[in-house]
Amino acid sequence: MSPANRLNHLIRQTRAQPVWLRYATTLGIVLATLLVRMISDRALGESYPFMLFFVPVLLSACLFDHGSGLLATAASAVLVTWSNLSPAGTLSLDHATDTPMLVMFMAIGAAMSGMVETMHRAVARAQRAHAELVESNRRRDMLLHEFRHRTRNDLQSLSALLLLRARAATSEAAGEGLREAAGHARALARVHGWLARGAPADRDDPARVDTREFIEGLCRDLEVTQTGGLRPIGLRASAESYSLDTERAVHLGLVLNELVTNALKYGFPDERHGVISVRFTRSAEEFVLIVSDDGIGQAGADDEAAGSIRTSGTGLGTRLMHGLAAQLRGRFSRAAGEAGVGTIAQLRFPVVEPRRLQLDAPRLSPPAAA
Repeated sequence: MSPANRLNHLIRQTRAQPVWLRYATTLGIVLATLLVRMISDRALGESYPFMLFFVPVLLSACLFDHGSGLLATAASAVLVTWSNLSPAGTLSLDHATDTPMLVMFMAIGAAMSGMVETMHRAVARAQRAHAELVESNRRRDMLLHEFRHRTRNDLQSLSALLLLRARAATSEAAGEGLREAAGHARALARVHGWLARGAPADRDDPARVDTREFIEGLCRDLEVTQTGGLRPIGLRASAESYSLDTERAVHLGLVLNELVTNALKYGFPDERHGVISVRFTRSAEEFVLIVSDDGIGQAGADDEAAGSIRTSGTGLGTRLMHGLAAQLRGRFSRAAGEAGVGTIAQLRFPVVEPRRLQLDAPRLSPPAAA
């Protein structure tokens, strides 16, 4: 606990004491100050008899409340008048300057007590507001976590339903389409599942993720679920750490899932050995995702235009890639690897969020009326 927190805890405890105990302690502080004043008369002299008594006023107001501060002010005025002002031993004031000095002391003491009490109440309001904010954030985090879990479960149920429909399909084409749709639903469920259990990039904003943890974690999940350690294919991931909103993280995760799944499905037939590499970096004002492999590569340059990712498949994957890239305000490209070995797929999208781009765009003035 920091010194400020310890002091705050102490003041809360002292202010919670019974009234009689607070007032008794206040009088004790004033009497102790009088004793110190009597001992140090030679050092302080008689010019400012009230100076030392501002200490018990301030201390009582800080430790207890404004009532204790006012009591300390009144008690100090009585004791100083009785012990230090002429004639000593009485409450009479003979000198013309004593009365203004006494009135000024009491006014300053009352003002100090009021100011300290005002600060106490302001701090208490700020603490209550902070506690309410913390509770609100906790509830928001809990609801967001629950939403992601429910979304993942619903998508998994949808995937299972699509697979059941695929088994009952009357044609091979319909069955393949349903199985591919089930795979996309599983991919989306996998992304939401990782978001549900992953750590946010900003503890104050759980709606943002760290790109390194997200991409590398998702690749580990893909390696386990897609290869199961049974296929001789390695999946290597390297990602730089940036903060990304979850809306774009979902799209990025779907692109990554589709590219890795496609490479595993079409790039390494007949138990072929190989490596799939995933890299996520920033280039100027763009994020760049690169997925490359050393598989069999593309059949030809016309595959992209024809709508197929490799030499097989329905073409839904490529259309999905371009659609997700468009939602990210980015672009997707794919080309054969070096010397025609493997495939390199690349997704580029702006670092600045689309909403911010729209807000920062200059507004056009309406045309002047003719």
